[in-house]
Amino acid sequence: MLSKRDFLRAAGLTVASRVTTQAFEPSADRKVIIVTFGGGVRYAETFAPEGLANIPRLAALKNEGFFYRDCRNLGVLSHFNSTASIVTGNWQRVDDFGFQPPASPTLFESYRKQRNAGAMDAWAICTNKSFATMGTSGGPGANVILPKQLLIEAVKDVVRGPGMGVADRENVQRRLESMLQEGYEGVGWTIFKEGRQLDHRVQQTLTQAMVEYINGPDAPSSGDELTFFITREVMREFSPRVLLVNFWDMDVAHWGAYSLYLQAIVRTDRLTGMLWDEVQANPRYKDKTTLLVLPELGRDGDVNTANGFLNHRSGDASCRNMWLLALGAGVAKGESEKPVSHIDVAATCADLLGVKWATAGKALPEIS
Repeated sequence: MLSKRDFLRAAGLTVASRVTTQAFEPSADRKVIIVTFGGGVRYAETFAPEGLANIPRLAALKNEGFFYRDCRNLGVLSHFNSTASIVTGNWQRVDDFGFQPPASPTLFESYRKQRNAGAMDAWAICTNKSFATMGTSGGPGANVILPKQLLIEAVKDVVRGPGMGVADRENVQRRLESMLQEGYEGVGWTIFKEGRQLDHRVQQTLTQAMVEYINGPDAPSSGDELTFFITREVMREFSPRVLLVNFWDMDVAHWGAYSLYLQAIVRTDRLTGMLWDEVQANPRYKDKTTLLVLPELGRDGDVNTANGFLNHRSGDASCRNMWLLALGAGVAKGESEKPVSHIDVAATCADLLGVKWATAGKALPEIS
């Protein structure tokens, strides 16, 4: 039976083969982690007074870092373009289903090129299945792991295949498929078939390891919990210096169930807090890491739209005006009302990592 760490090592070798590998040369100790409240979340359910009950960990961590009350998404209000704007420092307008890469270089590419960093030093771990191309605009960039995609391969290749007892097969299939369907993107998993499949031998290894993990004592109950597990193991095994973590359970709001939307916010807050705990407990990250947390976009307001939380199309302030919380190394304590934007995140991370990089965004002086 493969251990969890063996599983992640196999995953790393697989995705690393998709980017140009180099001998790893340690650079500066500074590390950056970007965490997105993907899927979209409003101020009203987070840092507004009435929303603080949903984010107890972030509300407490706010006093330990620097909080920007007005972080704006001025670009296309779609998932891929919003997150791609965060990691490129330029507003993006590309196909939103992952068939096109970002139109300008990513932080991952710029960091690897300028610091001569290896393939294991930049990762993107994304619950959103359309983010397969998020790691690069074309050059050596980030390894991208789509945890739910690994699960669907487990369903197809192991659960429905020979070699397992009927009772076990039905039990595992039920548990895997409930996770795949708990979010808005529970269908349509053929999107990454063409030209993007894992090496067959490694795919078999990953698939069996995933089934063993799901049947273990730490089995997750949502896509974001699986994303957290893989992120933590990647940190422990490879200690990358540049890491994007895309949580995305909140997009369940499209189903119209406000209670599920709130549950996803609470869960993402808990997982983000656990990720910060891992940073503090891991000697390769403690006192060396800057963590930046922000929503990729908001959701429609309720003023002119019934049940506005369902979508993110209106372009109103509830969709565009969000927040940014910075924690850790180089971060002053305090908060600011001044407007900043999504594209400032990549510029700030580049500055932290010692990367000279021209973007439309500007490095935030409170983080250095």
